[in-house]
Amino acid sequence: MREIARLIRNKRFRKTSLMFFGFMAQFWWLGKIKKFMSQEKIDRKYHEVYLSQAKKFTSMALEMGGLIIKLGQFVSSRVDILPKEYTDTLSELQDSVSPEKTDAIINRIEEERSQVIGDIFATFEQTPVAAASLGQVHKATLPDGKTVAVKVMRPGIEAIVTLDLATLRVLIAFARRFTKVGKFVDLKDVYEEFEEVITQELDYQKEASHIERFRDNFKDFPGVTVPEVVWDYSSSKMLVMEFIDGVKINEIEKLDEAGINKSKLAKLLYLSYLQQLLEDGFFHADPHPGNILIKKDGTIAYIDFGMVGTISNSMKENMFRLAMAVYLKDSTGLVEALDGLGFLRTQADKAALGKNVKVILENFSGDGFDLRQLNNEDFLEELRDFLYQQPFQIPSRTTFLGKAIITVFSICMGLDRKFDFIAMAKPYVEDMMKSESSNVGKDTIIDQVKETFLKVVPASKKIFTVIDQLESGELRIRPSVAFENKIMSQQDANNKKLIFAIFGTGLLLAGTQLLSYHFHVGVSFMVVGSVITLAQAMRKSHTKRRRPPRGHGFMKSAKR
Repeated sequence: MREIARLIRNKRFRKTSLMFFGFMAQFWWLGKIKKFMSQEKIDRKYHEVYLSQAKKFTSMALEMGGLIIKLGQFVSSRVDILPKEYTDTLSELQDSVSPEKTDAIINRIEEERSQVIGDIFATFEQTPVAAASLGQVHKATLPDGKTVAVKVMRPGIEAIVTLDLATLRVLIAFARRFTKVGKFVDLKDVYEEFEEVITQELDYQKEASHIERFRDNFKDFPGVTVPEVVWDYSSSKMLVMEFIDGVKINEIEKLDEAGINKSKLAKLLYLSYLQQLLEDGFFHADPHPGNILIKKDGTIAYIDFGMVGTISNSMKENMFRLAMAVYLKDSTGLVEALDGLGFLRTQADKAALGKNVKVILENFSGDGFDLRQLNNEDFLEELRDFLYQQPFQIPSRTTFLGKAIITVFSICMGLDRKFDFIAMAKPYVEDMMKSESSNVGKDTIIDQVKETFLKVVPASKKIFTVIDQLESGELRIRPSVAFENKIMSQQDANNKKLIFAIFGTGLLLAGTQLLSYHFHVGVSFMVVGSVITLAQAMRKSHTKRRRPPRGHGFMKSAKR
């Protein structure tokens, strides 16, 4: 209670709290009066409230600055929690932050280094290159002539963040106790993920270590670069690194003027993200166009590593299973993979959800998804409504993963409208499968092939059981002696024929699934399987087939 009393005396806390309590009061009142309205009017009222609240939040965030802007940016990706009006409006906060006064930034640099600005840098540009909610970047030159980017924490931002986090804890505790939101969303996990990200962003030493890790991961990846950290000038509140001269990846006209191949650029970006997600398990969590620069030679430069994410081996495995289920149009497998990734709420009806997923899978044709649908506004609206109405959630610690993937897909489509994500992934997966060392992707695909064989084996096992029963006498059909001699003489050859046919079919089925992940192995399986199956189908019996004489065969004559 003492903390609450202390917070209430703060104007910033009161302003933020009153806004949120006002939002809750609006929903409470709508819940009371909706029984007097038609469903159409209720829906319209809710949409009006969503839009009004989103605009008010955005306006207040820009006015107050600090962590409120970060909060808006953070939840703008939570389509599982917020409706369209909120996420669309809050996304405007990404590029709407006003810069801090340069004099205040210079004072912070001088305090951090205990030197005057002229003794630290040979030149320091007054106009910032970029401005964010927690810090901003200026271009400068070191005494040795090296051009650098200087990222500086906004003065007083630490105290503002501490206050805003305390405010959020109070509001979330209230929402969990007095509203129904906590039944559908784990607000505690959402807050903890947000706090963890913010805490990392307030320590530029951590960001510097992220940069070094990325540089090491991509040292052998042609066409991708990461700025070098100047450790002697960096601290927890100031980060000095190599200055990257380039244009934003979505500045299409400038890319065309530089003669850069946009299709090649899209492929490079996509493959670099596949490495981050499926191999490194360490990814850039905020890949918006401002953080991906293109140099004159077409090299991709990732910058701003304040927000990064990690992926466990278990999560990588389920991501592979999800991709394979999508490719095979396996709605049941897709639902199971989503559940393994934590995207389904505990009360989700998997059977019903599996049927609904087929609606989306119908948009998959041939080799993959018709990505032109992503530019269809009607389809996007239907998909969004579907996701919002279904028992989906973005699991803890993965908010930025989904947002990053969607952002990268959008950038690739902006560079190349015909970009084929599945076709581009094939060579990558093939290289992974050829690797002599074990990796999660390779092991998952092999496990999937094993499962396919296990699905084929039970069906063939029934056939073998019938054969065994015939041989052991458990299944009695009492043929005549003459017919019994003939069938026994053919049984051995026919058993072998059946076994080879089943084996060939199994190879054929496995080959069709392996085709997308290892083309040559897949084709080999299919060819060998087809040859074996066709050979058995065309193979003649050892004895001529003829009608059994009257009184013989399976039906004995009544006369003796």
